[in-house]
Amino acid sequence: MGWSDRGWIGRLLLAAAAGGLAMWGLPPEPSPWPTVIGLAVWLRVLEGVVATGRRAWLGLAFGLGHFVPGLIWLWTSLHIYGKLPGVVAGLMIFGLAAILSGYTAGFAIVLPRLAPGYGVLPLAAAALWVVGEWLRAHLFSGFPWNLIGYVWDGADPLVQIADLGGVYLLSGLTFFLAGVVAVVTRPATWQYNRQAGMAWLLVSGVVVGAGWSYGQGRLQELASVGSGQPLRVAMVQGNIAQDVKWDPARQKEWLNRYLDLSAALEQGVELVVWPETAAAFFLQFTPKSLENIVEISRGLRAPILTGAPMAMRDEKQEWQYFNSMVLIHADEIGDFVHRYDKHHLVPFGEYIPFRSVVPASMQKLTHGAKDFSAGPGPKILESEMGALGPLICYEVIFPDEVRELARQKARWLVNATNDGWFGESAKPQHLAMARMRAVENRLPMIRVANSGISAAFDHLGRELGRIPSNAQGSLVVMVPEGPGESFWSRFGHLGIWVWSGLCLVVWGAGRIFLSVRWPEVQDHPILTRRQ
Repeated sequence: MGWSDRGWIGRLLLAAAAGGLAMWGLPPEPSPWPTVIGLAVWLRVLEGVVATGRRAWLGLAFGLGHFVPGLIWLWTSLHIYGKLPGVVAGLMIFGLAAILSGYTAGFAIVLPRLAPGYGVLPLAAAALWVVGEWLRAHLFSGFPWNLIGYVWDGADPLVQIADLGGVYLLSGLTFFLAGVVAVVTRPATWQYNRQAGMAWLLVSGVVVGAGWSYGQGRLQELASVGSGQPLRVAMVQGNIAQDVKWDPARQKEWLNRYLDLSAALEQGVELVVWPETAAAFFLQFTPKSLENIVEISRGLRAPILTGAPMAMRDEKQEWQYFNSMVLIHADEIGDFVHRYDKHHLVPFGEYIPFRSVVPASMQKLTHGAKDFSAGPGPKILESEMGALGPLICYEVIFPDEVRELARQKARWLVNATNDGWFGESAKPQHLAMARMRAVENRLPMIRVANSGISAAFDHLGRELGRIPSNAQGSLVVMVPEGPGESFWSRFGHLGIWVWSGLCLVVWGAGRIFLSVRWPEVQDHPILTRRQ
């Protein structure tokens, strides 16, 4: 077919539609089946396309159909608050989606070499996709937003297998099922090897059943863990509009909102959590404001964990600025001993990459002319309640970085964020990722957002309470302690080697199945180097 052939254009459009269908299964309405079907359709679209360039285009089409709708929330950040022209904002969203589509293009190129026959397609597709997701989470600062494993967010039993292999294991399961669907919907399967088709259906049923049984077992086994005295936590959501949040003339008004909401709490609260940059000014240089926070902490007899920007001079006596969380005690006024500085900053949002070579006129999208500096890395905050694992904003979407807090013996994960920057569709997506971190590490997650959604989850991912989006208020939740020490938190760093090793195994097995099990592809053009 020529490039203008309607059949080829149809494949491109079908690949893009498959990407959109795969996106449909992700939060805010998670369901694995649209995603499984979308991925299976894409695998069938790739069937019979030999030329590397064409496979790359089909991968890009799928990626754009998948990532553009999944990133549409960036419109609010770029256009509404970043003040970029609508055309520029749209092009930036499309550009980011195109960059992420490089991973799906790479998948489309490598897959036929990894599994030239359909005999090992489900395993090959699952392993290769997970390797791609891991790379997306780590390369070039990383951006593991909407990994496909989150389609299982509403399936409590199956989601429990995340304590074995993280969200990556759920992604692998999703693509494995898509591969099985692709195999059994192929007419040649039933024409040449009916037994193999039946075997894949049987194996997929066993895999899902085993995962479900494991999850049910973990739900029962761990239900009573942490049944001792739970931590009484107050989540405070100020719901301050992003376009006025940093107005210097209203700083006192916004702080008073948090002070009033906290002062209204009943005695017995053990920890009060405010969201990211709840104090939208430098507490270090506003002693009266700090004294007011300390006074509330003293009245409640509980520390207040709040987000706030911090500043300090480096060895060259130049100012550095940090997006921080500080634990404020009634007896520790102004020392900020219990402080965490965000280490995984948002490119263009909190700093400009390659600042030394880009024009000085280019500014970050968030408030302030100066870039934030990165903190030293994941770091627990010691407290009377036990070690807190602080996470600021989108740091919670990085599985391996949260796992490091678990390895440092955190007892409570706390995510302070400000999702007011984003559109409404991002809020439930971000929330689902925070919930997954609780299951992976078997630690409770306390998540407080400026404009919602604020919520707390136990170590099984069960919701303990929430403050809805765009609401002002506070909520006290009883958070049981989790066991921690999951298989994922201990050995998750080995996962990439396991999935990469599986790629090698299926590559070898594929050649055996090609010659023994799948006679209709004996003259496969990739193996014979024919077009």
